[in-house]
Formats: sequence, C-alpha cells, structure tokens
Amino acid sequence: MLNPRRCTAGRARGGTRARARRLARQFADLAATPLLVVGGFAVLTAVSLVGDQTTSIPALNGLRRAAGRVIGADAAGTTLQAVASGLVTITSITFSVLLLAVQQTASNLSPVVFDQFIRRKANQAFLGFFVGLAIFSFVVMAAVRKSTPPIIGAALATVLTVVALLLLLRLVYSTISQMRPTSVIRTIHDRTLAARDREAAVVRRTLRHSRSPQPVRARRLSARSGYVTHLALDVLDAALREAPDAEVCLQVTIGDHVAYGESLATVRDADPDRAERIAAAVAAAVHITGQRNLADDPTTGIDELGNIAWTSGSTSKQNPEIAREAMLALRDLALRWLLDDPAGQRAADHPPLAVVYRDNDLDRILDVLYSMFVVSHESHQHMLAAGVLDTYRSLLARADGPVADRLLRDVDVAEALLDQDPPSPVLRLARRSLQRARTDRAGQAAGQG
Repeated sequence: MLNPRRCTAGRARGGTRARARRLARQFADLAATPLLVVGGFAVLTAVSLVGDQTTSIPALNGLRRAAGRVIGADAAGTTLQAVASGLVTITSITFSVLLLAVQQTASNLSPVVFDQFIRRKANQAFLGFFVGLAIFSFVVMAAVRKSTPPIIGAALATVLTVVALLLLLRLVYSTISQMRPTSVIRTIHDRTLAARDREAAVVRRTLRHSRSPQPVRARRLSARSGYVTHLALDVLDAALREAPDAEVCLQVTIGDHVAYGESLATVRDADPDRAERIAAAVAAAVHITGQRNLADDPTTGIDELGNIAWTSGSTSKQNPEIAREAMLALRDLALRWLLDDPAGQRAADHPPLAVVYRDNDLDRILDVLYSMFVVSHESHQHMLAAGVLDTYRSLLARADGPVADRLLRDVDVAEALLDQDPPSPVLRLARRSLQRARTDRAGQAAGQG
C-alpha cells in the first residue's frame, strides 16, 4: 500500500527542491553578475581605505606619494564628490534614455525585449560597474580623515571614471545593436532552443501514449489559474514508486494555460484510494504561475515569434522583412524538432516513468506557420505567402507519419486563401515547387505500398 505520510513528505521535498532550483536559476540569470561586480568594488573599497589610512607600510607611502603628484591632497575629497555625483547623474540619464529605446522596440516587436535586455550578462555587468563605482566613491568619501586624505581612492576613482565613460559608449552602441529586429528574433530563437533542451529532459523520462490497462480511478483538477511553467517529475516518481500498476496521464504540457477547475491529470490504477493519493501528488508536481517563462517553456518563444511575424506581416505594421525573419526562425525550430526526437535519446537502462506527457511543441509551430497563410492573405503579401510555402515544402521533404499528414491537410485548406492572393511569379513558382514535392511523396508512398 502507498504510505500517505511518505507520499506527503515526498511531495513537500519535491516542491521545495523545484522552488529552490527556480530561485537559483533566477538569481544566476538576473542578479549574480551585477552582484559579483559590486562585490569586486567592495573589495577595492576596502583596499583603498587601508592604503590611504595606513602609514606604517613603506610601499603604501610610496604609492600615495606617486598618486599625490597627480591628485593633490586638498583636491582628493572634491574629486570623489564630483565623481560620485556626476556618475549618478550621467548613469540615471543614460539608462532612462536606453530604457525608452527598449520600450519603443518592445512596443513594435514583443514585450519579451525587456526580458532579453535585462538578462544579457554584458548589460548586467555594465550596470554592476556603474553602481559599484558610485558605491566606491561614496564610501571612500565618507571615510575621509583630515590626517589621511583619500589620495589613492581619488586616483582609483578618476581612472575608473574614465573606464566607466568608455563603457557607457559601449553600452549605448550594444543597446542599439540589441534592439535591431534581427537581433531580437535571434535571441528569442536561441532561448527557445535552450528551453526546448530543458523540456526534452521531461520528454525523455515520460511516455507519449498510455500503456496501462487499468481504468481511470482519479482525476486532479486545477485549484488555480495560470500557466504551467514546470513539472516536478521527482514528485510523481516518489508517488508512483509503491504503485507499480498506476499511471498518471497529464492533461497539460509546459506552457499551457489552465483555468480554475480544469483537469490537470487522470490516474489509472486498480486501487481507487491509492489513485486519489497519487492524484493529490499531481498538485505538487505541476507548477502554475501567473506569467509565462521562456527559460523553461519553448512555446513562449514560439508564440513570441508568431506574434512578431503576425504584427509585422499584417496591415498593422506592413513590414514583411521582419515577418520573413521571424518565419525563418520558426522554420529552423520546426526542422530541428522534426529531426531530433528526445524520446529516441532515452537511455536503455532508464525506463520511462509511468507518466504520459503530450509533446506538442511541433504542433504549436505548425499552428503558427499556418497563421502566416492567413496574415499574408490579409495584407496581400505575396512574398510572405511564397516563403510559407517554401517552409512547408522543406518540412514535407523530411516529415513522415502524422506530421506529414498534418502538413498536407494544412496546405489543402490554405489553397482557398492562396487563390485569392495577388498573382505573382514568385508565388506561382512556390506553389509549383510544393506541388512537385507532394507528387514525389505520393509516388514514393505508392512505390512502398
């Protein structure tokens, strides 16, 4: 029999570990780099104070005399005050202007631009440098003694201010480069791939279809609304360890939105009481939050690219080049996931958990790609329609089974939209190329049959 106390303890440990991993990842992504830089300035502050206020070490006395030839003893405090106040002013104005540029790009492309900007390690390092230098100047200035003027501190602050101004130029240039649509799309593409790699660990440990002959004995409903951001499979593993005949069929995947009272999972088992206890473990295993998380959810990146492609290709923006770039990024993701099956990479000595998980990331991409037919028809962008047809042709050449059937059905439905698009040699050539690919595939299927 399943031990309820042991099951509850396993859920608590699993939930705690998942929260700890999530907090650790957020700290590493957002706070680690600037805090390390500020910590370096804290150490430099201590070294500067010791160097200025220690008179018993000949080497430090010589260093102060050398620095005093450039920074006068009477001007040291004034220098620190000017550095501290001027740096705060320049930094606040510059960052305000940069945030306005980021906001403008986010309004034109996607709100994820803000997230990209703050997650870049270089931007975090720049911010940490300016904050650290301001703290250095204020602390050294506050520790000034009449008998020991802060000559070393003022010299260091002067040198570091020159470095800060050069970094400020670099920050302005890099921010402008980051706000280019191609850079935004490439960053979303790369982060989506990284999120897919993390989700692939869930796919490798789970089943795609149910194998249990047992009937459904329990169902777990959502007690809140939000997005599924993480699945703690260790919690389900602990709950299923003492129930060899049980199977959990998850009704949601990472990235799905669930409303209050919607089904999260069903449990198949011979024992109804044990099935209810396993269903209770699902609540701890399925993490639901109010915001989507691109770090773990590749469908967020898919939807962001689709949103950029839609708004840029439609009459609201009329920017087909950006729509084309977003569509090419989606095409690359679809080809990668079509040819790379995480379930096929499962280790032979690690059998999957009795957990059924639907891997629908590729279907989400195909949904977005089909919407490109609609947006090209709405804006009469024949070049965009030709690009979508080329994407379908490329996917059809590599797909088989249900994916190929889905591609063919989508193209059949889109024919009515394509017939209403403006006549174009490029579009006509794309339709002919796709038709040849369909004919070749039908001939191959007939030969194999």
